[in-house]
Amino acid sequence: MNAGRTTRRRFMLLTAVSATAAAATACGGAAPAATTAPEATAAPAATTAPAATAAPSAAAKYQEAPSLAALVADGTLPPVEERVSAEPMVVECIEEVGQYSDDLHRVLTGPADMSGYTVMTFDGFSRFDYSSGSLKIVPNIVKGWDIEENGALYRFHLRKGMKWSDGEPFTADDVLFWYEDIALNPEMSPVFPGWLTVGGEPVVIEKVDDYTVTFKFARPYGILLEVMGFRGDAILAPKHYLQQFHPAYADADELAAKVKEAQFEHWYQLFANLNSAPTNPDLPVLYPWKVETPFPGERMVSVRNPYYWKVDTEGKQLPYFDRLVNDLAENNEVIMMKAIAGEVDLQYRHMGFANFSLLKENEETGDYRVREWVGGPFPCIYVNQSAVDLEQRKVLATREFRHALSYAINRDECNDLFWHGLAIPGHPCGGKGDLFWKEGFGTTAIEYDVEKANQMLDAIGLDKRDGDGYRLRPDGQRLQLLMEAYPSEMGVPAIDIFAQVAMYWQEVGIDAQAREIERSLWGQRVMANEMDMPAYDIDKILWMLDPGWYVPYGFCYWGGLFAQWQASGGTAGEEPPTEIKEIIEWYDMLREEPDPEKRLEWGQKILERHNEMIYVIGVCNIDLQPCIVKNDIVNVLENGLAVPAIRHESVTWPFQAWRRS
Repeated sequence: MNAGRTTRRRFMLLTAVSATAAAATACGGAAPAATTAPEATAAPAATTAPAATAAPSAAAKYQEAPSLAALVADGTLPPVEERVSAEPMVVECIEEVGQYSDDLHRVLTGPADMSGYTVMTFDGFSRFDYSSGSLKIVPNIVKGWDIEENGALYRFHLRKGMKWSDGEPFTADDVLFWYEDIALNPEMSPVFPGWLTVGGEPVVIEKVDDYTVTFKFARPYGILLEVMGFRGDAILAPKHYLQQFHPAYADADELAAKVKEAQFEHWYQLFANLNSAPTNPDLPVLYPWKVETPFPGERMVSVRNPYYWKVDTEGKQLPYFDRLVNDLAENNEVIMMKAIAGEVDLQYRHMGFANFSLLKENEETGDYRVREWVGGPFPCIYVNQSAVDLEQRKVLATREFRHALSYAINRDECNDLFWHGLAIPGHPCGGKGDLFWKEGFGTTAIEYDVEKANQMLDAIGLDKRDGDGYRLRPDGQRLQLLMEAYPSEMGVPAIDIFAQVAMYWQEVGIDAQAREIERSLWGQRVMANEMDMPAYDIDKILWMLDPGWYVPYGFCYWGGLFAQWQASGGTAGEEPPTEIKEIIEWYDMLREEPDPEKRLEWGQKILERHNEMIYVIGVCNIDLQPCIVKNDIVNVLENGLAVPAIRHESVTWPFQAWRRS
């Protein structure tokens, strides 16, 4: 083992992911710092959710923040006992019960950076809990669930007495409003949400009573609870507020006047605009904080939700912080200046591996500590199997061609150049800690072997060259590869990495280039299947919740037309070849399988196919994400997961963080 990898082990904590739904609602006690990675496990499928942690006894009066107590005293708010709900979620804090605090500070780059806000406020029917050092899915907005019909029917039990941030009840009617008036409305939702479609049929949601709803699927949906922990906030819609902007409820003339006044053309544009928690201060929410002053402006301020439905074990209503404050920064350089100046309380967004040394050097000056979370980018190149140019597609679809490209990359040199030898060379096939990852995944054709790469390229008919020495396609045209990336940080600027890869491919006679384009343009082009080689990052853990990285399912950077075919039921896009169609079929099996043990087979088949075929060519996996935590902030995970599928910093349950005075 080389010195770089030995050093790397001091930085890393590998994680295990448990897919079980049977877990305590509380977030558990402080997790000791792990020294070795536990094995990833899959627990038996749960049919009934675990019982919630008991609420404080009636004799133990609920407590509230002084700012809210003052509003109760002057009659603005009802007493806390009437606000919390009859069945609150009781949270056992990561370290200790907290004190009410003032402002929790973060820094974002503006309205386009809203995911940095929503990760802090996320609440869904379920959520992920990592307090014990392994990942579990636990009840959240709902107090529990029953799973019937082998996973085709879920009965969710809402918390009685739960309220929106304006004090109005949250009931089954709100869930039905989202389902019937938003998801099933063809103007509002031309396509029903794919994550609630199984066997080609949308879910059927029904109200049992005010606090019980059922989700009925055409076929079993084995991973619904985990998906709810990723996307579950999408189904939260306050009927009492939004119905005034919906033609099924509002007076037609009044609604038309509102649409015109807001300068929209259609009612659904106004509706969508107002159904945005980060930008509409009037929208009632179920989150710990609700926006008071949105971007644009120098500061986005959100205030505590007086009706929040979580308490700690002593009966203190959460969150502990009065306000969540996001300062505006023009760019990442300004964010770093604020971080090392001590103006960031809790954040890994925009910190990045490239800034690790700088952040560590300034810990004392900034009065913070850098916590080393597992995560970080995996720069890779998606080889589009549905490229528009059919002659180009023939080349890209040849497995030996992709293997040859991989052999031509000097990953050890890239590791030294960009990541101080701390990254892991390879291809993305999930990652350590993912349920479906196995030792050896991502290691096919990663050796640097220029001679072998040249031999393979010659053998598949790319042996002819033009006057400049570049290889020609079988149709006589020069073979050109263009990697397109948008400005991002992957330890170093992403474009630097892909420019280096282009240089390696030029050395084996391929006219390869790397180009950086604006982010929104990149998104438009890749979703329109206009790129042969999108260059970007990829999900490594819990990819099954957002499968397009590895499966043409909803989206797919390495097979966009195939994803369109899958999403449309075969009426759009292009039918994939058998080897790729099998991946879609395997994911359908995985998604529908209620038994986590049996799901392993299908997930591993998908990753094994990627390991063999290399549809996505990786460079190196940078599995370290620095997370800034001010020294006076309490109840933040020591060793967290920087994973998109669990909503990034949401994994540390920010509503129970507080500031020691």
